Amino acid sequence: MLKEFLEKIESMVGAKLHEIHGRNYADRQVHLVAPPPQVQTLELLTLSGLVQAIHAEIDQLDPRAWLVHVRDHQMVQVVMRETDEYGQRLTVLRVRLADGETFPFGRFLDREEFVIGLLSRFVPDAALDELLKQASTLTAERVEIAEDDGISQRATVRQGVALKDKATVKRRVLLKPYRTFREVAQPSSEFVFRLRSQDGQVPTCALFEADGGAWKLEAATTIKTWLDGQGLNIPVVL
Repeated sequence: MLKEFLEKIESMVGAKLHEIHGRNYADRQVHLVAPPPQVQTLELLTLSGLVQAIHAEIDQLDPRAWLVHVRDHQMVQVVMRETDEYGQRLTVLRVRLADGETFPFGRFLDREEFVIGLLSRFVPDAALDELLKQASTLTAERVEIAEDDGISQRATVRQGVALKDKATVKRRVLLKPYRTFREVAQPSSEFVFRLRSQDGQVPTCALFEADGGAWKLEAATTIKTWLDGQGLNIPVVL
């Protein structure tokens, strides 16, 4: 009983500092008191919404105290330049890319799923039209892969009963998938286009990313350039 009473008294005594060889030591473990709650971050859906909020001077934004930080191709936030006394950096605005399902790169798809993916998840241009034409032609009926040297493929396309055309499938194509905010230009990158066929059946198609992720930096740079042109009066950094 006496031991518990003494331990209780000891626990109520604050920690003491002791200087030993020029360094300070505490005689008991201490914990940092939780900092006060920060202002709730306003979550937005578009870059345009972020620009509108800044122009509206939400929370009385002082341009000298804030930065627009482009974290990557799918997130931008407005943060305080300096951290508070607890080492935290306040984020007042944030916009995340609210995108739908992305194209399933690296997976072989049947003709219909592949074509629908191209039409719905890529920026229309001449390269996309050519790829759509190839996919449609190669899968119009049954196709047999005649040559494949690992670089390009040559397929025999059956049209009707007797007519056969030779079609060369390009090994690399330059396309622009929807992968960042719609307000900015979508980055283009190279993809490897491959076909897979067995026993003369209709082939499946696949696209494999071939730029090592360089498009992400290009997209972030494009976002910064776009924001720089919106008259924000707040520095934009990557």
